[in-house]
Amino acid sequence: MTTGLTHAVAPRSPVAERATFRALARADARRYARHPLFLVPCAILVALIFANAIDRKGGGTNPLVDTMTIALFLGVFGLVVAHRLTTSLLRTRELVGTVPVERQERTASLCVACLVSAAAGLVAASYLLVANALWPPNGQPSSLPVTWFSDYPASDVLPALLAMGPVAALGGPLLGVAVARWAPFRGSALLGVVVLVVATAMMESDEPGGRERLVSAWPVLIDEHVDGNGNVVSTTFTSGIEPIWALGWVLCLCGLAVVAALLRDPGHRRRLLIAGGALTGAAAACFVLALS
Repeated sequence: MTTGLTHAVAPRSPVAERATFRALARADARRYARHPLFLVPCAILVALIFANAIDRKGGGTNPLVDTMTIALFLGVFGLVVAHRLTTSLLRTRELVGTVPVERQERTASLCVACLVSAAAGLVAASYLLVANALWPPNGQPSSLPVTWFSDYPASDVLPALLAMGPVAALGGPLLGVAVARWAPFRGSALLGVVVLVVATAMMESDEPGGRERLVSAWPVLIDEHVDGNGNVVSTTFTSGIEPIWALGWVLCLCGLAVVAALLRDPGHRRRLLIAGGALTGAAAACFVLALS
């Protein structure tokens, strides 16, 4: 008499689930950190930092301008990195099937791996703090304001620094995971980059101000003021937008990108919809408060 064999996987204990997830997140973080489209932008940022330090330059008349470089190299390129890591996982279906975890759990671990990009952005933003402390920025003449601590409170400067730098470096990769889960074809990464960059550019204006900038997923919270020769002589924060609530807005967008990626699979739909609703409400509140 023979006994039938079952292929069902025994339920894991919560401790085992957490240990498995941590292992997956570490593995995905290493994959992210080793990706050429992450390493090359990081190398460029390091080279720019060294050049800046050798020249002993702070931010000049626009101390927050280098956040745009952080967002470009780590956020926009990060979208492509996260997209490629996610789609490569989907292409190895037979390998994924041998791992005793759900695909939703793999998606969550990829979202956690995006913190690698945020950490790199935080390091670069920390350098901006050091550089501008060593070589303080000034308007031309010095009576003109610049977007830094000497002319604005820390409650404006720090949120803007985080929103336009490290959080942008996080949001791009998270968007890449979400796009890859819902549109796993090769061209969707390029399409996502084009939409992100073009939508941000469309929110820009040659004139100072523009509360419509907050509609962008990558809001630019500073305005440059130039002289007759086109030289930047001063910078101010965009009128009508509160940086601290703008930071809350982009953080909520990051959370919604995670929820969108996880909703691609059927598990935990109720919890995810509740979380998505809460984040949508929080995003709407931050949006209104940022413009009040």
